Amino acid sequence: MTKRLVLVDSSALIDFSRNAPSPIADVVQAAVEERRAAVCVVIAAEVLTGCRTAAEYRRMQLWLASVRWLPLTDECWSRAAALGFNLRRSGITVPLTDRLVIVTARLHDAELLHHDAHFDLIGDTPDTVQ
Repeated sequence: MTKRLVLVDSSALIDFSRNAPSPIADVVQAAVEERRAAVCVVIAAEVLTGCRTAAEYRRMQLWLASVRWLPLTDECWSRAAALGFNLRRSGITVPLTDRLVIVTARLHDAELLHHDAHFDLIGDTPDTVQ
């Protein structure tokens, strides 16, 4: 049985980049070693924006270049909008960046590795309007 891709959210990637032992860092490391780690442009932009030094920025660029990139397609944008619509109807507001990340994971049948409460709020909320 083939293991699923792991879309590593910026929240998990920040934890991993600290080089301190943690359960999330262990999962990221395993996904990297198994060549199942993935990112998308939203995650890359978030992580690179948070770098503290030019050296850290360059290290993160190298790491990002070593993993699989999942495309952010027109369908991702459409589903992120529908997801936002469905969430707002339930009284929940989640940033567009997080909605884009989760629909990218869903469209690619990837496990989403995160340390962000917004994803817990989204849960199984559909990303299409019925």
